[in-house]
Amino acid sequence: MHPILSLAHSVQTSPNVYAVLLGSGISRSAGIPTGWEVTLEMVERVAILSGEDTHGDPAQWYKDRFGKDPGYSELLDMLAKTPAERRAILHEFFEPTDEERDDGIKMPTAAHRAIAELVRDGFIKVLVTTNFDRLMEVALTDCGIVPTVISTADATKGAAPLVHQRCVVVKIHGDYLDDRIKNTEDELASYDPVMDTYLDRILDEFGLIVCGWSGEWDQALRAAFERCKSRRYATFWAARGKLGARAEKLLTLRGGHLIEIDGADKFFAQLQEMVEGLKDSKAAHPLSVSAQVAAVKKFVAAPEYRVRFHDLLVDETSRIRALWESAYTMEARPVDAATIKARFEAYDASTGGLQHMLFAAAHWAEAYNFDSIRQSITKLVPSNLCSGFSVWLEMNKYPGAVCFYAASYGAMAGGNWPLFKHLVEGRLTHSGRDENVLEHLGAITVVSSETANALHPQKRYTPISDHFMRLFGKLSKVEDIQREFERLEVLLALQYLHASQTGNRNTLRGRFVWNHSGQSIQKVQQEIEREGDEWPPLKAGLFGGTKDSSASLIENLFENVKKMANHYW
Repeated sequence: MHPILSLAHSVQTSPNVYAVLLGSGISRSAGIPTGWEVTLEMVERVAILSGEDTHGDPAQWYKDRFGKDPGYSELLDMLAKTPAERRAILHEFFEPTDEERDDGIKMPTAAHRAIAELVRDGFIKVLVTTNFDRLMEVALTDCGIVPTVISTADATKGAAPLVHQRCVVVKIHGDYLDDRIKNTEDELASYDPVMDTYLDRILDEFGLIVCGWSGEWDQALRAAFERCKSRRYATFWAARGKLGARAEKLLTLRGGHLIEIDGADKFFAQLQEMVEGLKDSKAAHPLSVSAQVAAVKKFVAAPEYRVRFHDLLVDETSRIRALWESAYTMEARPVDAATIKARFEAYDASTGGLQHMLFAAAHWAEAYNFDSIRQSITKLVPSNLCSGFSVWLEMNKYPGAVCFYAASYGAMAGGNWPLFKHLVEGRLTHSGRDENVLEHLGAITVVSSETANALHPQKRYTPISDHFMRLFGKLSKVEDIQREFERLEVLLALQYLHASQTGNRNTLRGRFVWNHSGQSIQKVQQEIEREGDEWPPLKAGLFGGTKDSSASLIENLFENVKKMANHYW
């Protein structure tokens, strides 16, 4: 599975399991300097005040002048003697001017805001950062979140347990307004033992999403990775291109996954959108499924409710279509078995309520409801192809197919043969082809077997039929869903043959072709022989309306199965 898909799925299904580790790369696009860059700029100022020139190497100048490497805290003491003066110096590095604010400089980036939205929506609660700036806190505040900020070892002592925090930002190198920040190589070699313990808990108890951190200079943070032997949750490291040797070692140690990205902004925005899309696809309608079904049963019971019945179905269909158009585009990448399976699952989740509604409605619907039921199905199928990847274009009929089968199954289960006839004799226009609905939405025709087999760990003869049977076990309380579903497919196959313009076409294949050696066909044949012209489907006008016409179709169906026997056995 592509790492970002796996990450999005894990974040959505396991809220607050992942902590985010942010390095200086996350703030660079906002125009925020690193702590070392601030240190070197202060060295330049000291040199100017001393009347000397660093000749382009301020670190070496400082070492030659003072006999040691430059330190952030010591330089602040040289340049400012009071807290107010220190804040004034640092303010220009980390806080935007009015002009910079207008230009979006030193302001939260798209990455900061996407992370804040993940926190707001309850998916992330722990943010660890090596940065001194306050862009993450600003983005969280803008989302209505007031985080607990831990920037010193002392702050960890009074902090509430992580499990009880709404959001905690751990600034392991300190905050720019506190001159105890860690910046030099010596300072980054170790943390206070209390901070080490706090960080160890995070690395042990949470999965990690790492971005903007190179792993090169922060020796103490690397040591924390190396101390943690737990792998209870995954680590995902987002980086431009390949990692450096030290970061690669840490990723291997954590058994992690590399996600190659174009930039932090695009990565976190995409992650947030994918998590939101997964949440929306699985979100229940404001009416629960049981309430939806109850409303259907009420509205289908009397003609005065037919408008409300129509609106209930069509509104649900419109909601589903709007979701797909925003979250599941035809140009989405990547296109592989994992993403195909994920899209099938999203389609199933989003149509789940409608499937239950159609199944229930089909039991009781009268003639004045028939068109509303059929429209709610056909509205799910785009009439024209747009541009995009062929597999997504192929799959865009699938939601209509699963709802068509749910309604047909409900009509069969309720003995509503007039509705069954209305559904299976309907026509549908898709990609310029106006044909019988079964040509477009039949289980074996709706998508290719190669695409449909993404639903299963092993290849199946009839992958969509097998999948529908599993889904519909939740719609019906029958003990033998296999027997009932195969009966449905036999009836659809007979209609498919009946609708043929020629008498020798292949049938609409289903599980009954290879399962039980044709027993499902025999059971339907026995029903016809026992009841003759009084068989309810015939009385409704299906299959030619007579025992003789249906017997001929049964014979044709048996012949088709024999022709296909070598394919399965």
